[in-house]
Amino acid sequence: MFRMKPTYIVERVTDINLSDLKDEGIKGLIFDLDNTLIPPKTASLPADIKSWLDETKGDFKIAIVSNNPREHYLEICRNELNCPVYGKAKKPRRSITVKALKEMDLLPNQVAMVGDRPLTDILVGVRLGLTTILVDPLMKHQEIAIVKFLRKLERIFIKAPHKKFSFNKKEK
Repeated sequence: MFRMKPTYIVERVTDINLSDLKDEGIKGLIFDLDNTLIPPKTASLPADIKSWLDETKGDFKIAIVSNNPREHYLEICRNELNCPVYGKAKKPRRSITVKALKEMDLLPNQVAMVGDRPLTDILVGVRLGLTTILVDPLMKHQEIAIVKFLRKLERIFIKAPHKKFSFNKKEK
């Protein structure tokens, strides 16, 4: 059976230990958009994630790679996030993520892919040799039954993470 292993698994992007990533030579982060940074269809960044991203931008190059095809929505998100946002990525296809890497001017071993979907976000990261960070979806408790089922099915393919973050800050 095909199984993949993300480098890290965290509950929320704000749980990512930026010091650990810096120590590993990570200089850029590519995020999924919906259900990773922003609740789906809202184009509104939660306050804690906004603060965390503002801190993150001081030390890392940031880009968003989303499968979302709605250009108007993506433009609102670009303005909200103040960073490059690439839509219609068709992850796990690599082309848009490769474009983001090139525009960040970083090598794959210098970038981490962060997302909530194992078979799209994590798989594209694995295929490109990026550090991968699987997060729980922001709205997992409010999803329709079929989406909850698909998420459980996806998680069958996930093994324990390669590494665990050392939490320097207060844990929940």
